[in-house]
Amino acid sequence: MTMSHVDVVVVGAGAAGLMAAIQAASRGRRTVLLEKNRQPGLKILISGGGRCNLTTTREGKDLEAQYGKRRGRYLRHALRAFPPTALRSFVEDAGVPLREEDLEKLFPVSQKARDVVVALLQQVEQSGAELWSNAPLTSIERDGERFVLQTPRGTVTAASVVLATGGLSYPKTGATGDGYAWCRQFGHTITRTWPALAPLRCEESWVRGLQGIVLQGVDIACLDQAGKETLRRRRPILFTHKGLSGPAPMDLAGDVEEQDGHAKVRFDFLPGTQREQLEQAWLEQAKLHGARRVESVLPRTLPERMRHALLAISGSELDDRLGSWSKDARRRLLQAVKDLRVPVPKSLGYGHAEVTRGGVALDEVDARTMQSKLQSGLFICGELLDIDGPIGGFNFQAAFAMGRLAGLNA
Repeated sequence: MTMSHVDVVVVGAGAAGLMAAIQAASRGRRTVLLEKNRQPGLKILISGGGRCNLTTTREGKDLEAQYGKRRGRYLRHALRAFPPTALRSFVEDAGVPLREEDLEKLFPVSQKARDVVVALLQQVEQSGAELWSNAPLTSIERDGERFVLQTPRGTVTAASVVLATGGLSYPKTGATGDGYAWCRQFGHTITRTWPALAPLRCEESWVRGLQGIVLQGVDIACLDQAGKETLRRRRPILFTHKGLSGPAPMDLAGDVEEQDGHAKVRFDFLPGTQREQLEQAWLEQAKLHGARRVESVLPRTLPERMRHALLAISGSELDDRLGSWSKDARRRLLQAVKDLRVPVPKSLGYGHAEVTRGGVALDEVDARTMQSKLQSGLFICGELLDIDGPIGGFNFQAAFAMGRLAGLNA
């Protein structure tokens, strides 16, 4: 079996690993990039429905805030050193023009994720890094000043190792979480992991009855066991035969999972109107238009099936009239419109999750270099770390920015 001696081995050819290999090799470091699959960049290929939502147009403190206070603070150096504008320039200079779409997302003009992967692989080749496909890492040991890594293609030793193997999400891409074990081997703490950015499972019949409906401009929030709001979103919501999907519900998935089956989702169908204002408006309509149906007070921005569902949930009938509307009935509909709570025990799991929440503890990895604080020469980046952001290119942006730091320092 062959033995290779290089400066840097990068394990995992996803967003973080590809960028780390490009940067390391561009510094003149002899670099090998190991990928367990035949095809590198599988997660990039399937992202955005095969179109690849590469990054976002958000920037600065607003960008950092999208990851939450703790994770955003950790990412500050990586994101400011390599913001979305820099990633866009990097990809466009590599031959893939990008364009902005809804929700501040950036996609290839070609609408083909494959173009991004091809461009990144060309950058790997031009940098001088050597890609080993079908080469899963089977073991890693420290021997004196070097690491010894075993693969089916042979043994390779290196002064520095970058672990960018990803988490547990989308196992069909080969994600098995094997990187966690290697990090543990070098003394790292792995915080509990959950699927994140996944559709939500909901057994309520009225939810499933609205399959195919998309809501815009509606607030949806995750509530913990005590009823406290942990995260709120006003982004598109899609009702499905299994529950709730679309950007807003998927953003809530990590928070829902953290509640271990006790989470609820709260809807506010008129987030721009205070409850008291709404009730007063309804009272005035009832006085002026008593012959109209109660349904007439519900906003026409909501699809008809949604309006009918809200009436049913509140115990009202389709033919109920404003003139005979009782105070209790009005209050029940008000509750349904402004504060409808639905038990949501879990998401659809890792098989449908775009990212993993949890991972290597952030206080054990230097945020300025991505080097382990426990083992010199070991760099950890990307989804392996306890980092996750919302839908919209934020997770790729973080992965590329962290991978760049690792490559510049390995």
